[in-house]
Amino acid sequence: MKKMKIAAGLLAAVMLAGCTAQGPVPTASGDHDIVQEVLGIPGSTPIMTIDGVDVEAERYLFWLVNSIETQKYYGYALETDEDWIQQVNGISIRDAIKMDALDTLMLYQVVEAHAKEKGVEVSQEQRDEVESQIQDLVEQAGGEEYFQNRLDGVCIGRENFMTMNLIQYLDQGLLEKLTAEGALDVTDEEVDAFIEENGLYGAKHILLSTRRTNADGTGYEDFSDEEKAQVLQKAQDLRKQLSDAGDSETLFDELMNEYSEDGRNDDGTLAMPNGYTLVYQGQMVPEFEEGAMALEVGQISDPVQSDFGYHIILRLPIDKDQLKDQLGGDYKMNTMIQGWMENTKLETTDLYDELDPKVFYEKLQEVNEGKLMEAPAPEESGEPQTGGEPAESPAG
Repeated sequence: MKKMKIAAGLLAAVMLAGCTAQGPVPTASGDHDIVQEVLGIPGSTPIMTIDGVDVEAERYLFWLVNSIETQKYYGYALETDEDWIQQVNGISIRDAIKMDALDTLMLYQVVEAHAKEKGVEVSQEQRDEVESQIQDLVEQAGGEEYFQNRLDGVCIGRENFMTMNLIQYLDQGLLEKLTAEGALDVTDEEVDAFIEENGLYGAKHILLSTRRTNADGTGYEDFSDEEKAQVLQKAQDLRKQLSDAGDSETLFDELMNEYSEDGRNDDGTLAMPNGYTLVYQGQMVPEFEEGAMALEVGQISDPVQSDFGYHIILRLPIDKDQLKDQLGGDYKMNTMIQGWMENTKLETTDLYDELDPKVFYEKLQEVNEGKLMEAPAPEESGEPQTGGEPAESPAG
């Protein structure tokens, strides 16, 4: 399931902090509209409806810029036509970017709508807190006009920027409201379904390694066949000790602590003395997983060979109470939001359907480059300055 998360804090501060310094925009006060400059239409123009509510183009374009910047940050050049049509998970990166921005927009719209349904509101104190954070950004940028150019860089106006940042409080308030109502309590049936869906199991093992670190410390080299045979014999001897003791878990732990080579702390103790209590399907190497899944809880395997060496595996029960705690709160909220989004009625306009992210982004860059000039040096704020890393994608 895709993770759904509203970004905490001033969600676009990272992106804004990395923008190129720009000079004031020569427009009359109150009528500045970056979408109008780029696309020739007001930013308030509906680009889609979500559950019958019109969504302004400006809101979607903000997330579209963020998605593009994120892809560029992680290595996609996005300069030529070929860059934009390269395939990512079976679709072009152009379409993947449009969909990613749409997912994030829908997340924010759905949370905002359901918070309203539940009577959750942003307090004046929370509004004041966000306004104070924005004012800090204004000072760092060198003044209101320079800050406006920062907003232009991510294609959003001051009002919508404020609204986006307030949704984090609606999200938290909605979480608290649903928790108080018991809507986020996790049932035993849901725990069992989660275990089945994710192939969860528990196991601990005694690992006897059949490889050593290379002389230059850059990797590993396998033991010789003769050395591997000696390791296997040792593993078989340990397994016999366990059999002779009636497969005692107490003895298993003693042998594991003495012989296992599955990673140790600086003091020599095992890094995972309690084993792997919640293992997801595909998390371990196939040989280990197959060996563990073939066991009943409490059973011990014969030596199982993998690229790491020989494993003697003890199947453990899953701590359902621990899992239930992990699945409550944020996870259950995430599941609920996922369901809301899947049942959302989305109707896009021609503006969305015909929007080419490459053409839009290049035009945005062209418009903003025309405003470049040296801005005042940012004021010292005492806070660490973040580089050009893009804002976290809340739907990512």
